[in-house]
Amino acid sequence: QAIAVPVKNASTGNALYNRTDLNSSTKETQQNIEQKIIKQGDLRFETNDLQSTYTQIQNAVKSHNAIIQNDTEGKNYESIFRRLIIRVPSKNFDSFLKDISKGVAYFDNKEISSQDVTAEYIDIDARLKAKKVLENRYLELLKKANKVTEMLEIEKQLSAIREEIEAKEGQLNYMQNQVSFSTVTIEFYKSIAEESGVTTSYG
Repeated sequence: QAIAVPVKNASTGNALYNRTDLNSSTKETQQNIEQKIIKQGDLRFETNDLQSTYTQIQNAVKSHNAIIQNDTEGKNYESIFRRLIIRVPSKNFDSFLKDISKGVAYFDNKEISSQDVTAEYIDIDARLKAKKVLENRYLELLKKANKVTEMLEIEKQLSAIREEIEAKEGQLNYMQNQVSFSTVTIEFYKSIAEESGVTTSYG
């Protein structure tokens, strides 16, 4: 008895499945998933005391359960600077910015952005669910397969589907991480006074 194995579409290379599954899955997902917003902040300002400013930021990091992901120090002919990349829980984003902005006279640069990725998240999630449904169908076919050639073909298809599933799961995990933790880049610097015969040092 021949086993009906879903065939690949020659134009897309994807295994065919019922589009009703994807559409119904998308509608169901839209009702269950909350809005997904990725927030980012980019700040640059001058300070008279690098260590004091760093301590203030450290205190804000601790009180808002944030993490300093990257810490870079440097010097050029104009200034000594420090650049921090911080991941802060999105719910604390606004209050964190408020705390680190205290005492700043003005910002050379202050850019706050929000990106709504809800639709993209829903689309990937719906396609992931459809792929998992397809995976289960192939597993059922594998149980019924009698010929080695049929088994090999089904296993080949399963392998390809599982790769797609892992890729989409990776996309969703990355996106959720970006939504859950906002990224704030802070660069603060101290201008170097031009004094002949005097070498300015860090501190």
